[in-house]
Amino acid sequence: MFLVIGIIIGFWLARNISVPVLALRDAANKVGEGDLTQRVISNSGDEIGELARAFNKMVGDLGKAREALSTANHNLAITNEALHTTVSDLKAAQEQLIQAEKMASLGQLTAGIAHEINNPINFVTANVQPLKNDLADILSIIARYEQTIREKGIENDFLEIEQFKKEAKIDLTLKEVNDLLKGIEDGAMRTSEIVKGLRNFSRLDQNVFRKANLNESLESTLTLLHSSYKDRIEITRQFGPIPEVDCFPGQINQVFMNILSNAIQAIPAEGTIFIKTWQANDMVKISIRDTGTGIREDMQKKIFDPFFTTKDVGKGTGLGLSISFGIIQKHNGVLEVFSKLGEGTEFLIRVPIQQPLTV
Repeated sequence: MFLVIGIIIGFWLARNISVPVLALRDAANKVGEGDLTQRVISNSGDEIGELARAFNKMVGDLGKAREALSTANHNLAITNEALHTTVSDLKAAQEQLIQAEKMASLGQLTAGIAHEINNPINFVTANVQPLKNDLADILSIIARYEQTIREKGIENDFLEIEQFKKEAKIDLTLKEVNDLLKGIEDGAMRTSEIVKGLRNFSRLDQNVFRKANLNESLESTLTLLHSSYKDRIEITRQFGPIPEVDCFPGQINQVFMNILSNAIQAIPAEGTIFIKTWQANDMVKISIRDTGTGIREDMQKKIFDPFFTTKDVGKGTGLGLSISFGIIQKHNGVLEVFSKLGEGTEFLIRVPIQQPLTV
């Protein structure tokens, strides 16, 4: 009887104490390995049952804490990314502000220089033609003297003068004078075009919204860049009869300067730049295409990102195209790039002819 009672007590102890404790141990080991789905089932009202319920509550609280921690980490990652974006935007805005200030200072400087040069150049240009007319009158008088001498038959009385004319090579001298006058006229006209280009490009009213002729803006920009492409790059113009466009002229000039400078730098030796303007419905389109080295396809998606550049270190800030993209967006337009490595690049600009008053 005692043996039977002992066996029954042993089974009871195993069922009500050992088995729950072993289950609790196994569940605790799995929780230690990171499995927070473990639960201990116990319906008893004794200390073992209380321990099981306390264990289940602890595991549940750990799961909630892990979930809250995961949410906090996710929110922190989003906040960190937003902070990085904000810092990057602030840096880009700072660089653009510096660039804008430089352009404004450069505009004031070049406008002042253009104004100072304009007066003496106008003086030279205005006096070249009267000087040519005076020289023509003098030559006409000399020709009449020679004709009179021949008609009167008194050539022998002017042999000494004829000899002096031969020694002085008067024909060559007259040709040199004409060539010098032509050179002065061409130089004055060229300088006048440069001054005009400077005045058009560096408008002090760049922050004033008004109508502008984009063909003239392109010509002014090409005039200023002439020294960087002459003798090696041919400029093919196809300027259409486009209407004047509502815009900030100084900013549009800056876009043309950035894109044309890049096109010139993209042609290492000889090549061609094609510039075309035309009207399409209520838009004006400008195409600037070069026969340069082209841009890789993976880089074309980043070409308008701030600080991205394909140039060597120290040769570019990576802001030119980014600023240009922003300016065209500000004008409710579109700036696109099409390029093929080894075949060249085309920038296509579309801007509305008329802008809303709120631009």
